[in-house]
Amino acid sequence: MAKVNLLRVKFANILSFKDEQEIFFTAESKYSNTPTSYIRRVNAIGDDLITPVTAFYGANASGKSNIVKVFNDIVLPLLGKTDSKPSFEFYKPFLLDDESASRPSSIEIDFCLDDIRYILSFSFDKTGILTENLTEYQNKNKKVIYDRVESNIYKPYKEIISKFDIKYIEDSLGKRQDLLVLDILDTRGISYIHNIFEALKDICKVTFINILETMFNMDSLAEKIYQDKSLHKKVVELIKYADLGITDIKVEEEKDSSALPFTTSPTGKHYKINFEHIGVNNKKYELPISSESWGTGQFAKYLVMFVPILVGGGIYIIDELEEKLHPMMLAKIVEMFNNPNINIGGAQLIFTTHNTSILKSNILKRDEIWFVEKNEEGCSEVYPLTEFKAIREGFNYEKGYLEGRFGAIPYLGDINELANILEAKE
Repeated sequence: MAKVNLLRVKFANILSFKDEQEIFFTAESKYSNTPTSYIRRVNAIGDDLITPVTAFYGANASGKSNIVKVFNDIVLPLLGKTDSKPSFEFYKPFLLDDESASRPSSIEIDFCLDDIRYILSFSFDKTGILTENLTEYQNKNKKVIYDRVESNIYKPYKEIISKFDIKYIEDSLGKRQDLLVLDILDTRGISYIHNIFEALKDICKVTFINILETMFNMDSLAEKIYQDKSLHKKVVELIKYADLGITDIKVEEEKDSSALPFTTSPTGKHYKINFEHIGVNNKKYELPISSESWGTGQFAKYLVMFVPILVGGGIYIIDELEEKLHPMMLAKIVEMFNNPNINIGGAQLIFTTHNTSILKSNILKRDEIWFVEKNEEGCSEVYPLTEFKAIREGFNYEKGYLEGRFGAIPYLGDINELANILEAKE
């Protein structure tokens, strides 16, 4: 399995972000003792290290979710557009400024696939893609794969892109300006391009937590652990590690789904899911999923999602990771990714959250913490905890954050003012 890691993303004039923002998923260089959990990709990025966890904090409406939307709502819809009708819905500029509402947006994604680093950058407006560049870096050697300005291709790497490919691309762009060259090239059966294309799709698939969907569609989870015994074993061991009182997950395929409360797997099959507990006199009891808390169901779903990438590598970007989870369960998830004995694949977990209980130096390192705040003009800004120079080892991040030392918290008015408003007579 190819190992994908996100190194950096840069974007401008998108959603609530008016000015250029740059987010790094690599470690700062100030460590005297670099955390052993950090991910090494020596051939791709030399001595730089990748943070296995990145958490974004900010008030409601600060723009946290818009960071994940850059991937899910802007980039992902551009990967696989060739078979769909022309559309320009990916252009979502900052709207609280007349000039920004019509000027180009831009995105740059810096990532590595196994031992090779790639940077895809492109700009666009309401008329379509304006510029696009794909560049490869390997062992400090730079190789431009292609450069695009509107419908024209420059500097194509001829060992990968033939003259017939170039003609096909330019013919396609002459008809449609809403397509990425990368997307067009993926239809040409070029394995080099397809691997990059799939890696970007894996990066940009954001998980938005819907707890009702989690509890009423458990067959997807059940089918995976029913078919994959190795996955089942690992999920059970990690559930034990979380100390939920669960000793096993029993899954049986059911022919008659009429009595099942949660049904419909991707293949249309139905499963009965029971969680095994140890009760009085050490007797084993199997309880249906409906008897478990929603938080337990959510944690089990996360484990089925996470185990494959913890073993083989990959990325999950999740909006509001803590949904229905006890703070200690949230800490366990972060701990799994930050434990090199569990995260043997070098996977990354990137998430937004309001939960401050994990803002502790023994859970999150300082370069794993970022903040999002809106300024007085309604523009979102992203900045890391490492910008604050007075942070010492053992500093209480949570206390500092809640005291407003780092910004990115809601500033609420005096509660007495609300009382005066409610009591006021018209």
